[in-house]
Amino acid sequence: MPIETTEPVPLAGVQRELERQLDERLAVLQELEPFALPSVDPVAYQSAASHRIAIEQITAALNRISQGTYGRCIRCGGQIAPARLEVLPYAAACIECQSHAEAA
Repeated sequence: MPIETTEPVPLAGVQRELERQLDERLAVLQELEPFALPSVDPVAYQSAASHRIAIEQITAALNRISQGTYGRCIRCGGQIAPARLEVLPYAAACIECQSHAEAA
């Protein structure tokens, strides 16, 4: 069951933080890409893959902010706990839905 709260998520601060994280990840990815081949540097390859996934998640969160759906679970539509968004600002699902998705 989603946790309900009446406190709105401070979107301006979240958006700035997500944009900062996006810029940071893009810079790291740019540095890794010349070496990010499994046959050249498997660690750089895996790290680049992780950064690409995070970049997709951050970009999706920024899109949810612009669409006005940030803070809502993309699975059940319930509110994502503010504490979860504080720790993982690009979280797309509430804890319950994320747990079900990971268990499947």
